[in-house]
Amino acid sequence: MKIFSFLIAFSFLVPLSATPLEELRKEYMKALSDADQAPEVYELFLKVENPSAKVLAYRGALEAILTRTTYNVFKKVNYLKKSKKSFEEAVKKDPNNLEIRFMRLAVEHEIPDFLGMSENIESDREFVIKNIDRFKAENFPKPICKQILSFMKKCNYFTANQIQKFKGHLALN
Repeated sequence: MKIFSFLIAFSFLVPLSATPLEELRKEYMKALSDADQAPEVYELFLKVENPSAKVLAYRGALEAILTRTTYNVFKKVNYLKKSKKSFEEAVKKDPNNLEIRFMRLAVEHEIPDFLGMSENIESDREFVIKNIDRFKAENFPKPICKQILSFMKKCNYFTANQIQKFKGHLALN
């Protein structure tokens, strides 16, 4: 459940504008609040021609959310495989995008270890640490910064010193 609240935070990371991505984010938010809407929202993401890296990342996060719509283990694993592929494409298109790498870290954190689908956690963690200076707190509402920080504390991927640095960059001192 923490991944879903964390992903809500990332739906606001880019300044608002009337772009197709913003419209997709609105729909994505519906799926976050009500997993029963996820399949319909997912279809919207699949219709995007030549999706940007961020659209692919949100689609990957949505595919992870789709695991909540079924009890069938095979379908859950299939959704996770699709999520992994979407994130791989997103990172390939924009390997230096901090938002995408953080989203993938959060999604992979929630995947059970025995599935072997969380191999990017360490590289994404290192990327976030090296690039935290690129986080601009003024671009994010304070509650979202708090959710990001909360995830950083709960996931146990960051040292106390790194979390303190994050707090400073997220304007949460």
